[in-house]
Amino acid sequence: MSKLKIVGMGPGSPDYITDIAKQSVQNAEIVIGAKKALKLFQDFIHCESLALTAQNIIEGLKYGVASAAAGKEVVILSTGDPGFSGLLGSLLKVAGKDVDFDVIPNVSSIQICAARLRMRWDTATLISFHADASNEKKMKLVEATKSGNIVILLPDPQSFSPSDVARFLIENGIDKKTAVSVCENLTLTNEKVVTSTLAGILEQEFGVLCVMVVGEKNTKVK
Repeated sequence: MSKLKIVGMGPGSPDYITDIAKQSVQNAEIVIGAKKALKLFQDFIHCESLALTAQNIIEGLKYGVASAAAGKEVVILSTGDPGFSGLLGSLLKVAGKDVDFDVIPNVSSIQICAARLRMRWDTATLISFHADASNEKKMKLVEATKSGNIVILLPDPQSFSPSDVARFLIENGIDKKTAVSVCENLTLTNEKVVTSTLAGILEQEFGVLCVMVVGEKNTKVK
């Protein structure tokens, strides 16, 4: 096993912390992650920890890479699964191709959302607007919806919220009666699932932690 590990923390509930994630953190000499990640693992951290913020994320990851290269056991905690809108992309940019590290996967909010809606998602189009709400990606959403695909997406609460998504789709020719589900705060005590239409969520507000499903067959049977 590599000295450097990027570990998925799951969707946020302590119930979704895997044994291998716990063991990795307990054996670490440095644990790096967002404040909510460090808080989730606080009972298993017995070493130096570094809280990542939007301002220090690159420096923090570089510190982790350098510390592992110096022989220390380093764990980087990533929300959900590291490979889907997690920290794996940022780590790859910082570490480069020659740095050895292990990826410990976990359940993502996408998987929890599909489970809550009792839907299969192996044929769905997946799009994340976290840190990238480009027009090119928005048009990919439009085309996927027009083609009849079910789309599971992570909105950006700042620049492309669920209501923004609904408005953009309607303005680009998608029927306002198209089915929509928004799953918020999944696995947490304040979890909420809203099933509606594009028009129905135009004036609704949702928190930062949400997943949106657009498509005629996405709603669960009631």
